[in-house]
Amino acid sequence: MTKQEYVEKLSELRARVWASVEAMSDEQMSSPMGEGKWSVKDTLGHLAAWEGETVNAFEQKARGERPTIADIKDFNAWNEVESGKRKDWSPEQIREELKSNRERLLEIVGNIPEDEKIWAPERATARLLSGLIDHDEHHLESIRRFSETS
Repeated sequence: MTKQEYVEKLSELRARVWASVEAMSDEQMSSPMGEGKWSVKDTLGHLAAWEGETVNAFEQKARGERPTIADIKDFNAWNEVESGKRKDWSPEQIREELKSNRERLLEIVGNIPEDEKIWAPERATARLLSGLIDHDEHHLESIRRFSETS
């Protein structure tokens, strides 16, 4: 994918997430999506947490530091910690974090040169963004199904 294709895909997916939740009340957003499942609010918080970690990785790399995202080996444990941090947040706080993280990500991506080598699939830039795209698509599907039934 090119830089522009990444930007377009990230923007399109986030628009689809917002469209899936725009009509939901705070109560609907806070209700579990199934037995033992996260709520939409929890899922959006989860997306925001990973996106924030990706933003952090890009910022660390820009400062010449090794991105700490590579240190995350136990995803379930990391998800549990991050979920706990947002447990008492309102749906509005979660939406704001998700919105601001995506805005910051797109700002960072916008400042990355068009150089083909940077955007090669095996490079960290492409891998991080492809991971976010896959992650958004995965969770968007469960949010969409829940929004259709609630």
